[in-house]
Amino acid sequence: MSRRCSTALGRARALALPLALFGLGIAGCGGHANQDPTTSASASLTAHQANQEPDSPAPAPADVAPAEADAEDEAAPEAEPGISALDAGDLRPLTDDERARFFAGHGDELAPTDIHYVKSNEIRHDVWFPYIAELGGAYVGVGSDQNYTLIATAKSDLVFLMDIDRRVVDLHAIYGILIAASEDAETLFTRWDGANADASIALIEEALAGADEAELRRMLRSFKGSRETVFRNLRHVINRTRDGAPTSWLSNPEMYDHIRKLWLAGRVRTLGGNFVGDSGLQTVGKVAADLGIPVRVLYMSNAEEYFRYNDAFATNIKALVGDDRSVALRTIYSKDWVHADNLWGYQVQPLVDFQARLDDKKNRSRNPMLRYAEQDGTLQRTTSVEGLSLLAVPEAPLAGG
Repeated sequence: MSRRCSTALGRARALALPLALFGLGIAGCGGHANQDPTTSASASLTAHQANQEPDSPAPAPADVAPAEADAEDEAAPEAEPGISALDAGDLRPLTDDERARFFAGHGDELAPTDIHYVKSNEIRHDVWFPYIAELGGAYVGVGSDQNYTLIATAKSDLVFLMDIDRRVVDLHAIYGILIAASEDAETLFTRWDGANADASIALIEEALAGADEAELRRMLRSFKGSRETVFRNLRHVINRTRDGAPTSWLSNPEMYDHIRKLWLAGRVRTLGGNFVGDSGLQTVGKVAADLGIPVRVLYMSNAEEYFRYNDAFATNIKALVGDDRSVALRTIYSKDWVHADNLWGYQVQPLVDFQARLDDKKNRSRNPMLRYAEQDGTLQRTTSVEGLSLLAVPEAPLAGG
């Protein structure tokens, strides 16, 4: 670690806020692998999911680096046999050793993008709830705040939030700062209101007191450039219900509480992620395996529309060690599929089944894989839930059925 990085991290440890319990990115700290220049820069983007914003400056690749808690960490409690101490439902702060292992390695190099997907227009994540409820384990996902609804439903124990866009990676770090300072969803929501922008900026500046000036300026640009779009989106998210029941991390207080606990416990890591890159998913797989925690949820949104299932992709997906409860979630933008909302079909597939199909070269991308799965009878294209399809997964019973 360079002297400058050591100094910055040392200053971050002195933060008065509980934000020191989780890592905040220190630009330029840690190693970064070069991205294959032939790899598509849009590989982990999600289409049709945000208002276009002015392009940000060329990003400086950076991972979230660990910051130590002010108080001495308590020893990790013993877990039941066969269950990692991090996968036992107790969202205690990570120990020094766990934190160092959690933030080991590095992500993929971040890329300049013309459109920043700082909000999602997927609105029916509730169709996935029966398939991910209380799975625990590690969560891996791309995109913006829709991840938090899925994380809270799964009651994930560790979280890896990835994207290739610097603005989205910054946005999650900003969410972490504001979530830690907001005891409830309504408070968090109002922090994105223009009337409260100065107070939110002050929180960001305080949390990033250990960062260099260039990073602070970039983070503030990210907040200012995203604030209005995020605020308008969260107005819908905080009111989101289905059949009278709350269905989002902001409309359901228990969901919000779980997300806040994860951030305060230092259990959320953001990093540059490219599904066909050479570092991000490999790092996630190694870290989760080292900590003895299975990857239980992989959320890809519609990223698969942008690349083939090449060797790099197959290697990366296989690096995510799960178990027989682990699932992959995707959304499908196509008129050929029934939609649960105005745009998207929602699909569930066991992670182990997905990994196995990647060994067959005929499954060269998403569409051929689904076509062959339909031919072999393992794809349930329509279900009793409109817009939900299942690949090698039995249909869950309807609520109350």
